[in-house]
Amino acid sequence: MSAATVPLRQSDHSELDALLDELGRRRYLMHAFRFDRDGPEIVAGIHRWDCGCADVVILFHEDRATAYRVPTEPGTDPFSPARVFWWYAATPVWTLRALLALDPPGHPDAPAVLTDAPPGCGVPVTNRIPVRIRRRTYP
Repeated sequence: MSAATVPLRQSDHSELDALLDELGRRRYLMHAFRFDRDGPEIVAGIHRWDCGCADVVILFHEDRATAYRVPTEPGTDPFSPARVFWWYAATPVWTLRALLALDPPGHPDAPAVLTDAPPGCGVPVTNRIPVRIRRRTYP
């Protein structure tokens, strides 16, 4: 099943919807990656900060998501990080909670030390095409 059609418990579903809406309000650019016509589908969002980094969230399925803050130097791929400032992996709801609670870059409590990215922190190359891109618009 694709990430977009995986059934969730009712309590998680409404919170997940609210967290995804918040990504839209914060101007995350959403990507839907597919391996083939039937899936699997991976949904990822990216928010690029003006200071040379980006926050990324990847929803693999109902039980697995990851988020991280990555430097965006020229020539780097934010969906395949080698080093990150921060990362978190859990269910989609917990991962989105952690990401949305993260202090913005430049804040005294924001993560500022680069560490090696853990294995599985990005979107596998085999799942990169085709891709659909969408930005939600809010007033």
